[in-house]
Amino acid sequence: MKRRTLIVAVASAFAGLAAWAPQAGAQAFPTKPIRVIVPYPAGGIVDLMARSVTDGLPAKLGQPVIVEAKPGASTAIGTEEVMRADPDGHVLLMGTLATTVTPLLTKVRWNAPADFVGVAHMGVVANIAVVSPTLGVKDMKGLIELAKAKPGQLNYMNPGNGSSPHVSTELLLQNTGTKMVSINYKGVPPSVPDLLSGAVHFGFYPYSTIVAQLKAGKAVGIAMAAPSRDKQLPDIPTMAEQGFADSQVNSWYAFLAPRKTPAAVLERLNKAINEVLADPATVARVEKIGGAVVAGWSVAQTDKMIADDSVRWAKFTKAAGIEAK
Repeated sequence: MKRRTLIVAVASAFAGLAAWAPQAGAQAFPTKPIRVIVPYPAGGIVDLMARSVTDGLPAKLGQPVIVEAKPGASTAIGTEEVMRADPDGHVLLMGTLATTVTPLLTKVRWNAPADFVGVAHMGVVANIAVVSPTLGVKDMKGLIELAKAKPGQLNYMNPGNGSSPHVSTELLLQNTGTKMVSINYKGVPPSVPDLLSGAVHFGFYPYSTIVAQLKAGKAVGIAMAAPSRDKQLPDIPTMAEQGFADSQVNSWYAFLAPRKTPAAVLERLNKAINEVLADPATVARVEKIGGAVVAGWSVAQTDKMIADDSVRWAKFTKAAGIEAK
């Protein structure tokens, strides 16, 4: 009996330790600075969106949170670094639409649902359909008519395969039966001078990267890819107002981690991020760069969005006859 009692006591103790271990891990995390990898150039919309949240995280987590811009290879350089990182919550990815779409368009080493887990959704940003002033186009109808009159002679800005500007343009071209040539860039900012000079004809530009040029009349905004017109750019009609409601994509921004990151660590990060997103100062900061905060999403909700998006765009690329190259 004594031996049996001892065995039961030891078993109970191990069970208690097993239940306590995840909680202890979460309480101990983080044990060193957290790195957030942005697979786009510094100063671009993805970088700005990341910093709008990461600047408030050290106070919540007790460790520095460092944003590192690592652009290149259609986001593969930065994304694959996070994929290979230890799944302990200390290296995160600023994920975007491209995280789910790029593997469908380019041969890369990651598959979003398999290699990453959602940590927290943080926001969306509407793109603006913009043309070079040298094109002489004033609205979406005029752009499509010109593109059909000159098939393959117009080009568009592509800041990375799978990015929302790239997917938005391809969706527009598919839905309207038009053709344009993709001009590839490492992010959006490097393309702006070429747009103004006329070397680039068209592109879907994130608000913060083009608003100054639009207000100065150096570029022409022909449509807002958003549910309503923008308060600062009220003269630019929406895509829907012009009959192109089915040809727009709004990019999401979310923090992702390597797939095997412990649940307790994910919950700690999710709680901290959502606390920062609930701060009115964060909301104002995101709105200033043309975004809208999405707060309160759980780990499970964010993870489901990644999976659903992967399925949605797999169907789109198949229907469009686009294959990874």
